[in-house]
Amino acid sequence: MNKFGIATVAVMALTGAVSADFRTDAVEGAIDGTHLLRNMGSFSKSQLNAMRGVSQKASALYSVNWGTDSNGASYSVGNLAPSVGNAGQGGWNTYATGTGTNMSNYKINAGRPAGSAAGSGVKAFQMTSSSTTGGRYAYQDLSSQWAARNAGDNIFWGEYQSYFSASQTSIARTGNIAFDNTGSKILSGMYTNTGASTSSTVARGTVYGFANYNNAGTVGNFIFNLSAGGGPVANAGGWTNYAYNFNKTSGRVEWFLSTDGGANYTGFFVDGAAAGSDVLETDFYSSVGTGNASAGNMIFGAAEFYATPAPGAAALVGLAGLMARRRRA
Repeated sequence: MNKFGIATVAVMALTGAVSADFRTDAVEGAIDGTHLLRNMGSFSKSQLNAMRGVSQKASALYSVNWGTDSNGASYSVGNLAPSVGNAGQGGWNTYATGTGTNMSNYKINAGRPAGSAAGSGVKAFQMTSSSTTGGRYAYQDLSSQWAARNAGDNIFWGEYQSYFSASQTSIARTGNIAFDNTGSKILSGMYTNTGASTSSTVARGTVYGFANYNNAGTVGNFIFNLSAGGGPVANAGGWTNYAYNFNKTSGRVEWFLSTDGGANYTGFFVDGAAAGSDVLETDFYSSVGTGNASAGNMIFGAAEFYATPAPGAAALVGLAGLMARRRRA
């Protein structure tokens, strides 16, 4: 597929010429979550399901548990792909910027740390960051599935579960994002700081949400600090559940985080700038910046991607009542 050269994730600018890949080492534009984010409050899993409507997951796009996937592929323990830029297991491709392209940075593990939803004996995907600077990407093309989705299913969803050790010192940030079909926009996604940062403002477990956003006239891809102002942080030495979406019709982006195994979620949203965009791919993504001195690992459990219609009127009425009760509390 053709991919456009991108200058930075902070403010995306097309190069005007088709290049080998649109991914580059990126320094994201960070926005304080306490200022521009809209906090949606906390929700039980059943309430989150109600928000997605009775037809939730109606258009199943892709899912993987790292043993098998929805395309019928089976995965073997070892490297995900043979080399950077060449398709690997299950059709996954890899890409790297900065230093180091060792394929053991992307590997299938025989088991998972205890506490995952699927148990400790199930395969997992491990992504290892650079020890200095650079990015890691493992990506799956979803464009054909998105094009074939049910009519009206214009909200793209991604869900995943991940684990990182409480002892690692790398300040890598790792998670999952979705690109649009031009490669110029990150439609939505989330990632987490896995180590103890040298900056007192970025604690271990800080969670960020990605969105293509109009920041006071500057349109680009930005990260929002979901943990700012006392917001939730990911479990260090434990599993965290993530869910995010992008509404093609309105451009709205929502992020949900659960630290109790998916029983309850805290939600946030912004009105993004990518309305009308279509989904190209999902990327497991890791980046590090200046000052990092060691590699960091993130282990991923099952992930799924699907599309839903906008919630029905009944679900919206119920949500409005829930939010009203929370405001009065």
